[in-house]
Amino acid sequence: MRAHRLYRAGAALALLGACVGASGLRAQSASPYSYAFKIRAGLTAGDIQKTHFDNKLMGFGAEVKREILGGAVLAEVTWEYVPGRHRDVYPWDTNPIKVNPNVTNSINGTGLDPRYSFDDRKEYGDGINLRLGYSAPFRLNALPSLLPELSFEWFAGLGIDRFKVRSEVKSTFNFANVNNPIQPNYDGYSFVEESSQLSPGFFAGLKYKITSDFGLELSVRNFGMWHYEFTPATYFERDPAKYGKKEYGQSKTGTSRGWAMELALTAKL
Repeated sequence: MRAHRLYRAGAALALLGACVGASGLRAQSASPYSYAFKIRAGLTAGDIQKTHFDNKLMGFGAEVKREILGGAVLAEVTWEYVPGRHRDVYPWDTNPIKVNPNVTNSINGTGLDPRYSFDDRKEYGDGINLRLGYSAPFRLNALPSLLPELSFEWFAGLGIDRFKVRSEVKSTFNFANVNNPIQPNYDGYSFVEESSQLSPGFFAGLKYKITSDFGLELSVRNFGMWHYEFTPATYFERDPAKYGKKEYGQSKTGTSRGWAMELALTAKL
């Protein structure tokens, strides 16, 4: 539901920007400054794609440019949403919860029942991206007679991201030995961690001017987001009294970095 509300808010912002862009406000025509509204979508790769189990992002932004030295310096502020999906992270290939005949009266001595067990995670976030860069005309020397009307410009720069990331942990471990009443047969966790951090990055791309008011941008970007990782006590602890208690698990935080290929529609204001 939260993602739907964010999407509706973004769609309303997009409609407002398009209306303003189409209204023909040209009071700045003689000014070295220009302004644009952007709708952005992209595909991600790298660690962010792995930790989010998803490869999409979307955003809405505003850009201001100042002509200088045959090109322009630019600043852009964008709100972005980077979704995530649920995934089971239990390491079934190594299966750390195994039958141990040398351990008596231990949950880990019963073995895990994979039919009713899972370790589910979901991580996603939204936030603000600030980009500072430079752009200049990009001239195509190849086949000029076939491409006389195409107008391109290149751009590149640095970015700073601040995403609020939500990391959800839900796990259930059901053990096969359910007939021994002195042993618990269940372990589980359900909690959420949230945090945000500043993360630097960089970007570069190419813009095609469809008309004097509208354009298309294709860019490649490197960026980072806060990441939370939790290992349940069940994976390494032999004392059943510590199961189901978050403080006995292992928590780690860090930065998950990745790449994004982005396509943006721009409308001059």
